[in-house]
Amino acid sequence: MLKALLRRVPQGERDDAIREIIAGIGDNGVLDVGLSTSLAAELSDDTARQIFQDRLLDLLESGKVDPAVAASAVNVSIQHKLVHAIAQRLHELAARLQHNPDADIVVSMTEVMPKHLSGLSEIGPVKNCMTKCGNLLLFLRSASLQAIEQHNFDRLFGAVIILLGSSDTAVCVSARDMLISMSGMSPYMTFERHALTWLCVQILIAEQSSPYHRTLGYSIWLRWVRIPDDELYSLFNSTYWELLQHGLQFGDTECRKMCLAILRRSVTVAANTDFTMASIFSAHDSSTGREVVIAQYERFCTVCETMLLGRYMNQILGCEQDLSFLASSASMVKAEWLYTLLASVLHPKMQDANRKFVGNWIIRCEFQPDASEAFVAFLRSAFLPWALQGSLFTSTLQKGTLPRCGHGDRLAQYFRSILTRNASNSVLSSQLIDSVLDLISARRSFAYANVYLLEGLARAHDEERTLELDAEQAERVAALSSWTALPEVAQDYVFVRSLKLCGDNLFRTTEGLRKDAVVKAVTRWNQIQAMLDRFPGEPLPPGSIASWSVEPSNRDIRENAALDLCHELRKNMHSTASLDIDVVHTKLLEIWNEIEYLEYPKTLLLAFPSILLNPMLVKLGTASTDLGKTVTDLVSKLQALTAHRVYLMWPLVCGIRLATMTVPSAAGLLNLETVISNYAESLPAPTVDLRLEDAAAKMLQSVAPALEVFSYEYYFGPRETIGAAALLDLASRLGKTEPEILVSLLNTMLDRWAGQSTPPSTVMPSKSTLQLQLAVICCEQVLQHLDVEHTLKRLHHILSIENLPRHRYLLGWIIARIYLKRTDLKTKLIADLTSRDHHSNPKYLAAIMKIGVMLAQIEGATVDFALQLATAMIPLAASSKVIIRHEAQWQFPSLMSVARSKDWQELTDNVAFTALDDYIRSLERFEQPPLERLLDRFDPVKDHTLTNLVEGPWYSLDTTQAPTCRRADFVELYRRDEHATDDWPTPCIPLGPPVVLPEEVEAVTTMVSETSLPDKSRAAPEPTQSVGARALQTKGTAYTASADMQDGRKRAMHAQLIMVASLVDNPYNLGGLSRVSEVFGASELLVQNQKVTSNKDFQSTAVSSDLHLPLVELSGPDITPYLASKRNEGWSIVGIEQTDRSVVLGSEQCKLPEQIVLVVGSEKEGIPALVLSECDMLVEIPQHGVTRSLNVQTAAAIVLYEYSRQHSVTSTGK
Repeated sequence: MLKALLRRVPQGERDDAIREIIAGIGDNGVLDVGLSTSLAAELSDDTARQIFQDRLLDLLESGKVDPAVAASAVNVSIQHKLVHAIAQRLHELAARLQHNPDADIVVSMTEVMPKHLSGLSEIGPVKNCMTKCGNLLLFLRSASLQAIEQHNFDRLFGAVIILLGSSDTAVCVSARDMLISMSGMSPYMTFERHALTWLCVQILIAEQSSPYHRTLGYSIWLRWVRIPDDELYSLFNSTYWELLQHGLQFGDTECRKMCLAILRRSVTVAANTDFTMASIFSAHDSSTGREVVIAQYERFCTVCETMLLGRYMNQILGCEQDLSFLASSASMVKAEWLYTLLASVLHPKMQDANRKFVGNWIIRCEFQPDASEAFVAFLRSAFLPWALQGSLFTSTLQKGTLPRCGHGDRLAQYFRSILTRNASNSVLSSQLIDSVLDLISARRSFAYANVYLLEGLARAHDEERTLELDAEQAERVAALSSWTALPEVAQDYVFVRSLKLCGDNLFRTTEGLRKDAVVKAVTRWNQIQAMLDRFPGEPLPPGSIASWSVEPSNRDIRENAALDLCHELRKNMHSTASLDIDVVHTKLLEIWNEIEYLEYPKTLLLAFPSILLNPMLVKLGTASTDLGKTVTDLVSKLQALTAHRVYLMWPLVCGIRLATMTVPSAAGLLNLETVISNYAESLPAPTVDLRLEDAAAKMLQSVAPALEVFSYEYYFGPRETIGAAALLDLASRLGKTEPEILVSLLNTMLDRWAGQSTPPSTVMPSKSTLQLQLAVICCEQVLQHLDVEHTLKRLHHILSIENLPRHRYLLGWIIARIYLKRTDLKTKLIADLTSRDHHSNPKYLAAIMKIGVMLAQIEGATVDFALQLATAMIPLAASSKVIIRHEAQWQFPSLMSVARSKDWQELTDNVAFTALDDYIRSLERFEQPPLERLLDRFDPVKDHTLTNLVEGPWYSLDTTQAPTCRRADFVELYRRDEHATDDWPTPCIPLGPPVVLPEEVEAVTTMVSETSLPDKSRAAPEPTQSVGARALQTKGTAYTASADMQDGRKRAMHAQLIMVASLVDNPYNLGGLSRVSEVFGASELLVQNQKVTSNKDFQSTAVSSDLHLPLVELSGPDITPYLASKRNEGWSIVGIEQTDRSVVLGSEQCKLPEQIVLVVGSEKEGIPALVLSECDMLVEIPQHGVTRSLNVQTAAAIVLYEYSRQHSVTSTGK
């Protein structure tokens, strides 16, 4: 038909007509493309046919791709010609872009294509060049390149490489896809072409100015490495793996995902040949198969996904076993990959909790998978920048008999371990030592971090005799002795440790003699040793060790002059000659002015209170208005200074105590009431800096036996706890001389406590345990000066609203002591107990019962009072209020024991009394009382001692505050009382014997004295022992379920249920689990880390249930052996999980055993397979909705309720 039409056109006009039709191609879309293509074939010459091809090319460049695609579909030869033309055109356009990049090219590929597009530099830029390139590439992506010639392939390859650096992202994507398509074309894609592709990827990845192109580089890499081409093997060199590690460590989330995919594919490819296998294989056994290597790298990638991409803490905790394996000798994964992973997690941009877990794991397992330079580099660049953070040191400071910094100790131990382990490897050990010395010498880290690094180096040197410092290292260590920008104790430690290290090293190698600094350091150390040996038991030179042989500065000279003035003034006051008040006043002000000018130097501050509060000077102050006002002002200023200089508290309070006892009339001059009141409201505590210094002093003492004298007391004087003991002792002696001060103090404190809003806050800045301790002391001395009935009324009110168990204990102490002295007022107790309004304040009536039993057991108690008390308890033992009923049942047997000991037949012969007593005693729970019953016992006479007041077992009722002082502090205080005379009033409360704690109480008291818990991942589970104190319930009926036990069988049941929640990580869920476990009477709750109780999310849902339920620490890895051991003891292991073998809760098949360990799974993954295998029974909750699962605490509550329902019915025999 087409030919018939053409025959009707004259021959001379035929070509022109066809050209006219071809010129209009694309104007009507693709409708006329088929006709035009057929007509083009009828053109009489090649030039005319070229016009058709050029028209299609122009359409492509303008963005009209469809006509060219349609024409290619009609005639394959046209497609081949178009591909040839496009290759040439892209070649030209890319040349112009390469020579005239301007803003169109972001990443230059000149390094990849330096010659391929040469010869076109004289050609200027083309308008819309980048757009045209993009359109042409768009067509090529749909075209077949199978018939492309070599020269066209080369042109196209070079153009695509250059276009990858385009600023147009669409062009970049098209170029990327084109490159990957060409990379699979053999034989054109030679090794040289693959090498150029790899070079292009490296250039893109290295581009810092364009994150998009870096991502593009990894995207190309990921697609390129998946091409099945044997030419790739030869590219798997060290650079290849290093770039992949760099992307994994420093890339963003998308980059890391691609790097892991690249790694998986690369390992699979590399494992195919022995040559490339060596690049990924940490060879320990040459017979290991490729499947094992691939599996281990897959395990590594999974850990990376969990730790770098998921970042959920509960899942990261589950990776510890994998990390340990990858770091072991059994791992086939090269150590460099593990360094990359750990360095990525330790990066400052990662979550602190994740960084802390990994860092602590490194320290705990003494991480060192190999002895390579890469390990040293990892320590320097990744681990140490994390490990030297100041917050890690300050947050792990621990109190106790041995003040220490947990993180610092672990860090020192880690470096000691790796240095001693590698002592035989002189190269590696030298690199490690250089790393430590570089960080210390740089002096940019947290000051105390350098102290612990030096400690680790010194310990290793002391322990491993083959470890030596070369001359340069010894010189650097010697230079540390001149480091002055450190706190006093830390400076002395670094000074002594570095000198001793130089001296010890000189015995192993004489290389250090070549350095003058080392010789001077050794000489200095010998001099210090000689000085310490020369004066055994005698006072040492003043100041720090580092200052002994240093010329004093101008500041030191002024401070020494002020100290000399102190000594002079003290000497004058001890002389028998009369003192000139004006002279004394002038010298006192002169000393204080120097203290202020020098910004309160420690040595001068510690010496000043003994001058200011010298009894002779205080006596002069009472006779001189000006001097007296100065003394008053300075005492106030010194007290204010103790807030941040707690070491000043001991000399100040002891000085006030001495002055008050020696000069009783000076109480007003010293503003004694204000001093005591201020300390009672806010007792100073050691600052973080002081606690770090305390820990450093312990390390200093361990350097050499001769340095034992340099304790905390050497630098700061006696501890602040002696100051607190002096404060209490002072208050206990004021009753005879200054009762009005005690009355005012007591009334002020009671007004504040009684005026609290209801319900009161458990912890308030204006409330402290010390206030109630002082109230005990005040009431003991000034009862005759008080309106006792009004005071009792206020105390009863405070007791009725106060929540904290320790506060209620001390209030009960005060009330019991008042009733002990005013027996005529005890009728109020009986009146309150017989009140019909038992529902208004159950916890108050419970406290009154306890106080009544206290009073019944003392000497002089009457049978009438005991009879009234027993009669009142009968109905209370059957009260509908759980707290009242429980307390009556606990106290009644105690009252009957008192009656038997006193032979009160009115009680012992009463049938109703004895029947109730026998019944209560028959209950199993009575024979095994909860811990709070052991902690809150109180005898108003025997337990009325200072020792019990400051460190009695009652301190463990809760963990809000540590004891302010202990019995040992009073003993030390009395030992130092060299100025005490018989004229001093005796304390109103005796010191008493040391507290002897029951074994179970001892464990809790020890725990409360520590501010930090052990490392959670290494804490051994103790499932049958509570490690947390159980406090007396104070919230109405909050412990109904645990207390509402109407018979002995039901109580015994509660000891047969253990909840295991160690797989749960969310504090909110753990709080809910604590609540439901306590409500349904579980005997203990196992959690991964007890520190979760301080989390606000935990507290919001636990609502103090953790105070009544033992929380036992059980780490995740220890769950399986723990369950196995409980099964051996006769327990049944029940898991809450949906599996094919689970029984439906509430069905006939679901009969829960009585003695069970109930396991709940993690929020995301449920119960792991290994733990599931330990379960004897699995239960699931019947569901009718679409949602597959319940929240973990909700699910646990449902199962616990069903357990309680089943066994409550059984126990009653129904």
